[in-house]
Amino acid sequence: MKKMMYLLTQKIVSLGLFCYFREVKLHGIETVPRNKPVLFLANHQNALLDPLVIAAVTPFRSYFLTRADVFTNPVVNQVFSFLRMLPIYRMRDGRDTLGKNEAIFRQCTQLLNKSEAILLFPEANHNIMRRVRPLSKGFTRILFATLDQYSGLDVQLVPVGINYEKADAFPDSVAFYFCEPISSRALYDHKDHLGSVATIKERVYEALKERTTHIDEQYDYLELLHYLDGTGADYLNPQETNLAIYNYQLGQKNPGKTHPPRKIRVATFIFEVINFPMLLIWRKLIKPRIDEIEFISTFRFAFALLFQPVFYLLAWFLLATLIDPLIATAIVLGHFLYNLAYVKLRRP
Repeated sequence: MKKMMYLLTQKIVSLGLFCYFREVKLHGIETVPRNKPVLFLANHQNALLDPLVIAAVTPFRSYFLTRADVFTNPVVNQVFSFLRMLPIYRMRDGRDTLGKNEAIFRQCTQLLNKSEAILLFPEANHNIMRRVRPLSKGFTRILFATLDQYSGLDVQLVPVGINYEKADAFPDSVAFYFCEPISSRALYDHKDHLGSVATIKERVYEALKERTTHIDEQYDYLELLHYLDGTGADYLNPQETNLAIYNYQLGQKNPGKTHPPRKIRVATFIFEVINFPMLLIWRKLIKPRIDEIEFISTFRFAFALLFQPVFYLLAWFLLATLIDPLIATAIVLGHFLYNLAYVKLRRP
């Protein structure tokens, strides 16, 4: 029963993501090993939307290590537990909470021994900047504990580069790049934990930089970003954007064609008019309460997923009462199809 409910929830969220994103691309998914323990190690830009997309649109029934401060009450805890999310505690959650991580780490070790997949974010925080940040060694603690306890186990490390067209915008697109699996056993020396940590972190870090648009800290971030935006960079193609960054740093700037400020389009005007009630609630009541830009897309998606169906039901009942059920159905369906076309055809 629980598996059926999970699959139903996955399908609902997947449909919601299909309507929310202009495009979701998956690259290298065929290289991910099946029936083996896997640690997915992804860069982290877009709060809870990062693991949600992987959970909903990929065939992997992964577990997810999630920052503990989103587990705000018992009801939320039950929902997140159902979605296979596990809380991970950080120093900012209080020094006394760090001891709780030991139980989570032991659970992860047991899951890997059962050939399950676990997704975590080794940067240990999220940031909307187009940059892979230095990796925390937290994931190696889980990995080494597993390898020490189960000598015959070889956990496969799969770096995942996540690339959003514009993470805080709507509509948006996202591309996931699943790297070739890395054998953790081949890189692990139980007699040299510190050396193994450095080797594995470097290997994963380099893989993430190749599969993610990466503006290194030694360069002017805003200047490079402005340059990429001006040339119409395809942020869903990190190899292309990283090559442009490399050439820019060498002084081989290719200005390409700059993009003038977008004018208000007729399609956008219609979208704003027919969705005015939803947009008013979002812009006046919800968005101003979001403190971190990385959570904007997460809350926007959750708001649309929960309240757009309510909006359609209320609109249908009102129109069916005032006019005719058949006409009400046609109007609501037309509204939905217009919104879908707007998402799929318009760039942010």
